[in-house]
Amino acid sequence: MPKELLTGPLEEQCEFLYQLAQEKMQAGNYTGAIHALQEIVQHAPDYADAAELLALAKERKTQQRNLLIFSLLGAAIFVGFGTFTGVSNDLFLLLLALVGLVVGYGIASVISGWRLKARDNR
Repeated sequence: MPKELLTGPLEEQCEFLYQLAQEKMQAGNYTGAIHALQEIVQHAPDYADAAELLALAKERKTQQRNLLIFSLLGAAIFVGFGTFTGVSNDLFLLLLALVGLVVGYGIASVISGWRLKARDNR
């Protein structure tokens, strides 16, 4: 989808982008929210709480990425363990991958919780 050129006063453009960023964050699209908020902060640094919302979107994008990475890593480790131990049935390897995804996700969630708690205690 090509970029849309916004027209109108800066205040209206910022309002549109701010609403768009909030919608994208609610949908879990932190990359899209970051792009919209960066535009606001670049042109109107004091607009509402755009800078704080940008920091939050970046933090949540990092958390989202870490959950994905840990989940995939967990799946790879469990499948590797299954292969190493001689599991030859593909269904069992698939089940190991699913268990690895859940375990990796759980570990990432715990780590994320620890980081948030440590940050809040500062």
